[in-house]
Amino acid sequence: MIKYQQSELYPYYRICRYLGIFCIHFNSRKERFQLRRSLICYVVHALMQLYLLICMVLLVYFWTLCFKREMTATGNHYERFVLFAALVTQFIQNAWLIWLQYLQMHIVRQLEFYRKKYLMDIRMVLPKRLLCFIVIVNVLYFCNYLKTCLMDWLVNASTWFTFSTLGFPLRAVISSFIQGYYVCLIHVVRHLLRHNQEQLNILVDQLQQPKRSCGDILRLRSCLDLHDRLLVMCTDEMSLVYGFSIWLCLLFSSLDASSILYIRMVTFTQKPSWDHCIISLLWLSPTLMTAATALMSDTVHVQANKTAKILAKIPRTGSGLDRMVEKFLLKNLRQQPILTAYGFFALDKSTLFKLFTAIFTYMVILVQFKEMENSTKSLQKA
Repeated sequence: MIKYQQSELYPYYRICRYLGIFCIHFNSRKERFQLRRSLICYVVHALMQLYLLICMVLLVYFWTLCFKREMTATGNHYERFVLFAALVTQFIQNAWLIWLQYLQMHIVRQLEFYRKKYLMDIRMVLPKRLLCFIVIVNVLYFCNYLKTCLMDWLVNASTWFTFSTLGFPLRAVISSFIQGYYVCLIHVVRHLLRHNQEQLNILVDQLQQPKRSCGDILRLRSCLDLHDRLLVMCTDEMSLVYGFSIWLCLLFSSLDASSILYIRMVTFTQKPSWDHCIISLLWLSPTLMTAATALMSDTVHVQANKTAKILAKIPRTGSGLDRMVEKFLLKNLRQQPILTAYGFFALDKSTLFKLFTAIFTYMVILVQFKEMENSTKSLQKA
């Protein structure tokens, strides 16, 4: 197994272990990744879940505290619902990942094995850059939360209610690292598919010669087998473990983004427009991260489709090689979506349309309820 110091994904493994959602470490003596069944990891997970539960109880208890007059009752209740949904989705997400950590271990071992075998000479720059980007965005997001909420919105609120709202930025931090880790795994899969297709291009050129060696056919079979193994890992294992987590992120992002846009629409400030836009982008950064995750998942599907185009160049001779290639092509023509949100829908470019449609729908409903409440109040005053 490769040394953990050489793995670009190892910082994500350690962060997940510190967050109590994936207890993995590299055993240098056995030279393999293992689950660290330490008491500290599970205590961290239990404390995290307990904190989220306490925040849920406090939020329900102080539900009507700090309501904003300009948002109307519908907007205030919707804002509280978004805060509560943040806690619930993160609680479920943490429990899901710790429950399926054995399956996560299998994914990590397989990908690290393939990296050692096929990608030893490739240094991936995305994981390190993405980690720096996630850290910077989370620091800015938390600073924006402290400035906007604790120093403005919650300045006169109860300490317990303020404590309950801290689960909202915590959800953004944990989910961003989970999605970043998922993006890095997808990045490895894409590199493996690209390397496999480079080998296929070489083999196709050799198979176009009049004389075909048995070694070339065996290497072709090995490349096709690797392609199938990677796709099975994506469609079955990764879609099960991370697809459900991404689905929760997408579901919450539609609620979160519509709430932020609604608040920005009904709240009037004297701040300049550029400051208004920057603050809005900071609040929407978790939603943008989720959208970017869906776009990254689409690259695997695009990369996998290139294999069929390469195999189509092999000339037909009526031999067993033709039957093997035709069987592979036929299977890929009926290929189901490679990466899905737990089977609910495919994670590709169309996901952005679904997300924006949901946000627009919630916005329309909120505005309609706001107008109805204002009309009712006007009639009561008359």
